[in-house]
Amino acid sequence: MTALDYLQIVGTAAAAAAVTGIAAAVTLRLARRAPIIVHVVVIVAAAVLAVAGGIALTANAMYISESDTAVALTVTAASGIVAIGVSVVLASALSRDARALGRDARRLGAGEAVEPADRCTAELDDVQGDLVTSSERLLAARDDALRSEQSRRELVTRIAHDLLAPVASIQAIAELLEDGLSAEPERHAHQLGAHAARLQSLVGDLFELSRIDAGALALTTETVSLTDLASDVVAEYGELARAHDVVLRFSAASGTVAPLDARQFSRALVNVLINAIEHSPAGGTVTVAVMADAHAAIVAVRDEGPGFEPGDVPHVFEAGWRGTSARTAPRVGLAGGAGLGLAITRAIIEAHGGTATAHASTEASGAEVRLRVPLG
Repeated sequence: MTALDYLQIVGTAAAAAAVTGIAAAVTLRLARRAPIIVHVVVIVAAAVLAVAGGIALTANAMYISESDTAVALTVTAASGIVAIGVSVVLASALSRDARALGRDARRLGAGEAVEPADRCTAELDDVQGDLVTSSERLLAARDDALRSEQSRRELVTRIAHDLLAPVASIQAIAELLEDGLSAEPERHAHQLGAHAARLQSLVGDLFELSRIDAGALALTTETVSLTDLASDVVAEYGELARAHDVVLRFSAASGTVAPLDARQFSRALVNVLINAIEHSPAGGTVTVAVMADAHAAIVAVRDEGPGFEPGDVPHVFEAGWRGTSARTAPRVGLAGGAGLGLAITRAIIEAHGGTATAHASTEASGAEVRLRVPLG
């Protein structure tokens, strides 16, 4: 057999395979919405027909007798039938897993949990894993959204109550003064001022929290002596503490400095300090301590109040949260009472790259809040 004969045989076989492949491609195109098992059968049948066609077309060129050609085609046909049958069996598992993936995808779209499962191919197994991961993330996001919505509803309810209470008191006192029925107008005037101050504090906290939620909290950092800053805050609120029969104590490690926004950090510390004074009993002591470790500067505020209940600590810095001991109107005039102060504090400290944490006091009673900011 010459080289030309070989080329003719190869070309004929290739042409037969190409025609069969094109026919299979057209068939798959027309049946693109058919089950996977149909696609697998068409592909296997196309492979068998390509071999059979090549043998039939090149038999004469290869000087194969008609009987040998018939035997070769018979063997090819028998092998093809078996191959198609095997492909149907094997493709059924693939088809079954594909349908299962479709069901899991619909469950994912309906917000239901998708359970892990083994699939027959690595690709389908990866898809199943992605569906399970997406399901877990979506369910977690839904739970977070539900918790956030519940928290927002509780916050709105609490703030509405905290706003309505002083407004109702102001209205009642104003009507009393307007009608000239007040026997103690000076005391009532003082009460009006106290209620107005509380409203102002509430509105200020709401405005600040809205700015934080909107990402509008901009820091202007510089190297600040944390010792001096905390000392100034303690001195400024010493009179307020004395007015409520609370003793303020201050201790600090000398030379504690950190890069921070002095105005915003002062606001965060004031919120914690007022909260500590608010919950301290008459004759109690609030201690403000400045310290540092190898990585951060720390301001710790410790009081001698009722402390935190075991389940309170994870929620101390949530907006609108108040412990069971704080469900009454604040006795400190500067305390808003809506449970926003510590939420604002945490946002400010975290904006500095630090952390705000609450701890049960190591003493017999009381609690401690620590503000920790990086040294730089």
